[in-house]
Amino acid sequence: MLLAVDVANKNISFAVFDELSAEPTVKFRIAADISKTADEYAVTLAQLLDFSGIDVKRVDGVIMASVVPALNDVIKHVILRLTGKTPVTVGPGVKTGFAIKIDDPAELGADIVANAAAVVASLKEEKTDRPAIILDMGAATTLFAINKKREVIGGAILAGVGMSLDMLHEKTALLPSIEMSGVSRAIGKNTKESLISGVILGQAAMIDGLIDRFERELKCDAGEALVFATGENCKPVIANCAHTINYDPALTLKGLARIYKNTVG
Repeated sequence: MLLAVDVANKNISFAVFDELSAEPTVKFRIAADISKTADEYAVTLAQLLDFSGIDVKRVDGVIMASVVPALNDVIKHVILRLTGKTPVTVGPGVKTGFAIKIDDPAELGADIVANAAAVVASLKEEKTDRPAIILDMGAATTLFAINKKREVIGGAILAGVGMSLDMLHEKTALLPSIEMSGVSRAIGKNTKESLISGVILGQAAMIDGLIDRFERELKCDAGEALVFATGENCKPVIANCAHTINYDPALTLKGLARIYKNTVG
């Protein structure tokens, strides 16, 4: 049994994979908080694993990706304490299953590496040489491109939905703090509707525009690139995108499982 851990800026996601399962049998997430102690994380994780019917003694492997350095040692300690296993950590030296063709491969975030591992595995299984674009909408919104050779060649990073709403509230005198919700029209009839329209439809328009530009730089036909998406803020945005986008909330965790198999065997 494999435990996959994705430490992001807002949440820490966990998934358990049975040896023969491509989909996680159990997944859950907790808030990422650098002020919490290892003991607090250990209690929370132990309770969630127990509630999910997972016997930690059956965990024979752990892999972790993190974009929050301040939490790395704490989460590693918690995992070792609960499972007796030192997690494989995504970074230089792990076998991703693909080449990273950017100026400094070490700069590529562990979450993006995991997403790419899942997508490259999918492309291989489908036996297609179509390029791919990976959209991840968390604290930031990222789009990264995979060419026909299944190489990660670069991408784009922009402020995420939540970050955009927070910035508009913090940096202006009159715009309120609001919760993200669905958008019914582009022309908002009040401040809340206008904010939601600007952020959600604005993100959708930017994503559509970037996909078009990516495809041109990938030298492929319009609509040829397969677009995969993950992240907690995806659904309301991609619902307003013109492109066909394949949404998978467990994409990062699946990629971690793939990297573990490539690295450990």
